[in-house]
Amino acid sequence: MLIKVQTREGFIEREFKNGTTGKEILEQTGTLTSSTIAIKFNGTLTDLDREINEDGIIAPVLINSEEGIHILRHSAAHILAQAVMELYKGALPAVGPVTDDPPGFFYDIQMDDLDDDGIRKIEEKMREIVKRDYKIKRKEFERKDLLKMFAWNKFKVQLIEENVPPGQKSSVYEQGDFVDFCRGPHLPSTSYLKGFKLLSVSRAYWKGNEMNESLVRIAGTAFPSETELKEYLAMVEEAKKRDHRKIGSEMDLFVMRPEYGPAFPLYTPKGTAIRNELMNYMKQLNWKHGYEEVWTPHAFKTTLWEKSGHMSHYRDNMFLMDIENETYGMKPMNCPGHILIFQRKAWSYREMPARFSEFGTVYRYERSGVTSGLLRVRSITQDDGHAFVRIDQIEEEVGNLLDMVNEVFVDTFKIRELKFKLSTRDENNTSKYTGSSEIWEKATNSLKKSLEKRGLSYEIKEGEAAFYGPKIDVDVRDAIGRYWQLSTIQLDFFMPDSSHFDLKYIDENNTPQQPVMIHRAIFGSLDRFIGVITEHFAGSFPLWLSPIQVRIVNISEKTREYAQKVHLELREQGFRVDADFSQDTINKKIRNSHKEKIPYLVIIGDKEASANRISVRDRKDRQKNLIELGEFIKNVKEEVASKNTELNICS
Repeated sequence: MLIKVQTREGFIEREFKNGTTGKEILEQTGTLTSSTIAIKFNGTLTDLDREINEDGIIAPVLINSEEGIHILRHSAAHILAQAVMELYKGALPAVGPVTDDPPGFFYDIQMDDLDDDGIRKIEEKMREIVKRDYKIKRKEFERKDLLKMFAWNKFKVQLIEENVPPGQKSSVYEQGDFVDFCRGPHLPSTSYLKGFKLLSVSRAYWKGNEMNESLVRIAGTAFPSETELKEYLAMVEEAKKRDHRKIGSEMDLFVMRPEYGPAFPLYTPKGTAIRNELMNYMKQLNWKHGYEEVWTPHAFKTTLWEKSGHMSHYRDNMFLMDIENETYGMKPMNCPGHILIFQRKAWSYREMPARFSEFGTVYRYERSGVTSGLLRVRSITQDDGHAFVRIDQIEEEVGNLLDMVNEVFVDTFKIRELKFKLSTRDENNTSKYTGSSEIWEKATNSLKKSLEKRGLSYEIKEGEAAFYGPKIDVDVRDAIGRYWQLSTIQLDFFMPDSSHFDLKYIDENNTPQQPVMIHRAIFGSLDRFIGVITEHFAGSFPLWLSPIQVRIVNISEKTREYAQKVHLELREQGFRVDADFSQDTINKKIRNSHKEKIPYLVIIGDKEASANRISVRDRKDRQKNLIELGEFIKNVKEEVASKNTELNICS
């Protein structure tokens, strides 16, 4: 058989006997390294010791690659399950997948609850299994034999019955005495697992269904080296300090009252100040890029949601209510409302694109187990926008949206590491998508060209497009290295079509044509974005976003009158300013200001009052003494207008 081995320089082409393993092929071509843990054969991940029996292309998979780390964590889950079974007789492993957020793995197991000592013992046993250097072997069996093999474990029996058709075969993986039903691939042996740690234990329902058995979920993480593990654990500790729920409480930004509305955030005056600044900023950006602001109600009759497809595709996530013998649904998305506004008039091809924007609050039922602070809520305010475009306008319109993404994250927030993901349809299963193949090809190529013209590298996620069109998602890297999925640009051929809203514009030949709808959100969700930037800045917001921008403090009671005048003047200038005229010492007032992460502290003492001047101290403890109030006002205005992420007045 003819095999091409892919290398960085190109391909090595050579003939091999049928049945030669991937490892042997790499050895004989000099491409096997100590970091090689698996292979890709004709684009499919498989084990290093897998026998090859046909022509094809082999690429080595290294342990520190994205695919290699996934395999590493999958094998770590198996080692975890083996350790539990060796320690706790009668334990039934159910399922143990790899997780992306947080990066790691878990195994759900039917067993008694664990305490910290139990987790410690399991981790020690895992290290023992790693040292034993068990070879991890793949074996195939017919369905009936698999059912016999796992008759002792009802969870595995269910998985086999659901995933292996009668008369068909599937695989198991064996390491020592431990065998698990699994497709793989896996590490060559247990000794490849170097840096790992168990992080938590909790309860989870089998298959996530509250009607099923409650299982113990043991979660951990793994990295190719101890160094990478330590770096990750340090990041986790830093993330705890930056947790927006903790900071939000300390800075009085928002309140959660689950007894009255779980996952429905209440924004305090300080939190609302941040929301308003972000909304005003995005409204200005929308206007600059040709969007007209609209407003739509929070609820519609379900006849609208039936027409839009939400009742058939999204009903379980909707809040429904019966009023006067009719059923209404709180809007889970803003798009149908924007479509109704588009339909109010006839459109010429010369008027396209038509762009509408709205900070619309939508309502989605999320199960309580997946809600988390502001990052996942049930009342979601989106910086929503919809553009109705001709097919020939897709590339330019998407390009304009990518420019908006760049302006927000790179230019304004100084976040320069973005990941772009292009989700396309599954070309081997096109029947589940709406729209013609011609439209899909043109649209997908337009998205690619928009990215490539701006020099943006992107990852293609084949088969991950929605049924109604391809999309671009943008992941944003925060200050401690975590990526957050925020912006999205989604093409839609579904709602505009004749079987739904039958949207039309008149072309140059006076013929009705169907537009393409582009859904977009740059922040994504305002709530999630506030959570993310709170953690990114660790609560030390840029001046323009800070809930309190300036605090006035007096050193003694006799300077209070002048301090009050300064306070009033700054309020009249439009700044968010407060005052601390308490009897506390000046050092305590400074400490309190730093705790609240207030950018600038204006200090009024005898010298300042007698000279009609002020001293200014920033939250980094830099200070300028006896400056004119007018100069300070001018500098603050300039810093706010520039949306600078750094404090410069005292530098």
